[in-house]
Amino acid sequence: MNNESFDIDLLYKSSFYSKLIICGRNKYTMNSFDKLKKLISLGGSGEIARRYMVMNSFDGALTVLGIIIGSWFVGISDSRILLVAGFGASIAMGISGAFGAYLTEHAVKKDEMAKFEEFMLESFDDTIVKDAAYVSSIFVAIVDGISPFIAAAISLIPFVFSLAFNLDIDLAYLFSFLTTSITLFTLGSYLGKMSRGNIIFYGLKMVLAGILVGILVLFVEIVSGG
Repeated sequence: MNNESFDIDLLYKSSFYSKLIICGRNKYTMNSFDKLKKLISLGGSGEIARRYMVMNSFDGALTVLGIIIGSWFVGISDSRILLVAGFGASIAMGISGAFGAYLTEHAVKKDEMAKFEEFMLESFDDTIVKDAAYVSSIFVAIVDGISPFIAAAISLIPFVFSLAFNLDIDLAYLFSFLTTSITLFTLGSYLGKMSRGNIIFYGLKMVLAGILVGILVLFVEIVSGG
């Protein structure tokens, strides 16, 4: 049973990679941008990148939301502290995500290629297969790394304005909560659209996760005697 499943899987990959090789015959006649788009498409990284984008944007938004809510509870009134803490956390998440995604995708693609070569009894080092696998891993890693940073930056924009124009910090907190809620709702709506479900329902579920973060941070503040 396992051998049969393994063969079916390899046959599927054989068909997939064969298409890559056929498409790759014209790879040197394309300009660099078209070639890059084709490699990303053929590598099958688009769907993976979309999942990483939503997942890591969600992580970035919630992480910074936790920092902002915690700062609000303890009465931090210096925007610089929030900006350093928020961007520091998002940069760390981005680097961690990018390296993790690249190493994971590269290992998976390498394993798939090794099995395919074993199945086909030939090497494909000089074909577009290898190029597509490499470019796909890089593309997914970039999306994975940038997503949490962008989501965090959206939540921190009010504090940038507060620092630059000497605006009231309480107003910055309020707008930060609003922009984060909008970000979460947008991510949820996108998931709803992907799943062909109710985009409002999915959006509200994401916002609910943000509310849960606030409740848990409040609980920690109470328990710690704040």
